[in-house]
Amino acid sequence: MTELSRPTSADIAPSPAFDAAAVDCEHRADGTMVLRSPRRLDRYPHSVLVWLEHWAALRPQHTLLAQRDARAQWRTLSYAQGLAAVRGIATALRRVGASQHQPLAILSENSIEQALITWGAQYAGVPVAPISPAYALARGELARLRGVSALVKPWVVFAQERARFARAIEAIGVPAARVVTVDQPVEGGVRFADWLDTPPDADVDAAHAALDPTLPAKYMFTSGSTGVPKAVVITHGMLAAAQQQSAQMVVGEPADPMVQVDWLPWHHVMGGNVVLNRVLRFGGTLYLDEGKPLPGRFEHTLANLREVAPTYYFNVPAGYAMLVEEFERDPAFARHMLSRLEFAYFAGASLPRDIHDRFQQAALRAVGRRIAIGTAYAATETTAAVMMRTWAADDTSCIGLPVPGCELKLIPDTTLPGRYELRARGPNVSGRYLDAPELTAAAFDDEGFYRLGDAVRFVDPDRPAAGLLFAGRFAEDFKLGNGSWVRTGALRTQLLNACAPLLREAVIVGEGRDKVGALAWLDVTACRALLSVTDDIDDEAITRHAVVLQELSRRLAAVNDGQTASTSRIECLALQAEAPSMDGFELTDKGSVNQRAVTERRAASVAELYAEPAPGHIVRPASGAAVNSSR
Repeated sequence: MTELSRPTSADIAPSPAFDAAAVDCEHRADGTMVLRSPRRLDRYPHSVLVWLEHWAALRPQHTLLAQRDARAQWRTLSYAQGLAAVRGIATALRRVGASQHQPLAILSENSIEQALITWGAQYAGVPVAPISPAYALARGELARLRGVSALVKPWVVFAQERARFARAIEAIGVPAARVVTVDQPVEGGVRFADWLDTPPDADVDAAHAALDPTLPAKYMFTSGSTGVPKAVVITHGMLAAAQQQSAQMVVGEPADPMVQVDWLPWHHVMGGNVVLNRVLRFGGTLYLDEGKPLPGRFEHTLANLREVAPTYYFNVPAGYAMLVEEFERDPAFARHMLSRLEFAYFAGASLPRDIHDRFQQAALRAVGRRIAIGTAYAATETTAAVMMRTWAADDTSCIGLPVPGCELKLIPDTTLPGRYELRARGPNVSGRYLDAPELTAAAFDDEGFYRLGDAVRFVDPDRPAAGLLFAGRFAEDFKLGNGSWVRTGALRTQLLNACAPLLREAVIVGEGRDKVGALAWLDVTACRALLSVTDDIDDEAITRHAVVLQELSRRLAAVNDGQTASTSRIECLALQAEAPSMDGFELTDKGSVNQRAVTERRAASVAELYAEPAPGHIVRPASGAAVNSSR
């Protein structure tokens, strides 16, 4: 595969025409509102694999998937090859007894083989349970893996590498004859290559054509921040509806086949349901990115983006911070990577305004235009987005408006005027958890709306079409010792915006205390720029450096400026030298931070915040200092 040439101004693709921001509002006597898109949801197929069949006929040789091999060269799979493989794998699964009641479990990371066995199972009507590799590779007794396995009772298990996942395969206990691996089979097990070459049964296509769209296609697991994760039942119809809903946010089909370079894990909804199936919906090409927005891993992402210029791009806010740093360091990279980008989007957390503005400044320098940066709001239970923002917003916390066919119910929060509890209903919203009727009953209201557990407010209460703002998770809000509620979502956003670009992430703490505090992680590159140093100070020393602490003290005063309520002020902050731990479940596979896990695992750091006298490394707001947050 050859490297893409550098673009000229004539090569710059215009941004796609997005559907205008509009919403219909139903007002109820009790203050509840129901928001709907004014656009009807168009018809969609019974299975996302119908789109694979369509493009295999229309663009048989077009690249569907690409992934680097052991020599770092791109290996590719065409649409015709993809459909042939899916039909063969579907046949092989049926022959070993996999069925609607005997599902497939997947243990390993994203790969071409995982995509094919996922689609093959769905083609055959076999539910797929993608399990977090963190569960399969954890130390100790693999309690979470055993818990989710006991819930779905897999008939077939797939793993990319035999040796790496040997403990997990043994823990699940599926007979070797139903364990499928790519690199080397377990003794008596199945070589994936043999399934790949399986001649399809004569009736496999008819079986797919007759597939009931209300049957489970996937069991997707919730994060499980407490206890065993729940298995959300996602049907074939929900997967197809979700793709059609997001597709209708764009007016007209893309002029050229979509290209996406993406790392999002497929056991999460955004990666496994949105990205993986979007390539089928639009007949595009998905380049699998082995990188992640983590130190030591993002270099892989940058290497891929130096070769492949995407038309659509997704990352979490932490990833955008790293990307912007590279734009500013290497203008040639920015010119290439942004050359044909039509739409960039994020999810998982709010994008700090500083990062948004630096991205746009880099785009103007590199390609002479701004690029739409939108976002989507989703939960495991909603398959994909229930709302999207595709327009530029002054407040990057704006998460948009409902997608076609989805209804959002807003219940007034009696403790905080202008804030609403968010609920959702639509063809993409799950109706149940697997084998958990009590949990299912508690998750839905009497009108069938799913209780998302998040809070929202309007950008402009007098103009609902301006969109909704994320206003925190009810489960993350807490009370101070005086009984007053702390709204952590808004405080975290204020802190990160005021301290940009010095802070990369933060967690708000203080439950039961007399004041609000925060644990935070530095953007070491930005701090080195502040100090005008390179490698003569190690990263941990920077978290204790007097200049850094003084500057954060000044920024903390900016957060609190004009705030009189104790719930709206952050009075102490402790910098964390140790990165959030994935093994400790502080960090999800998407790169977002689990507040509960952080506060529990770092109880000693939280206690330091409230110690008297305060340790010298604890940041307090500057008193009597200028508090404007200019940078």
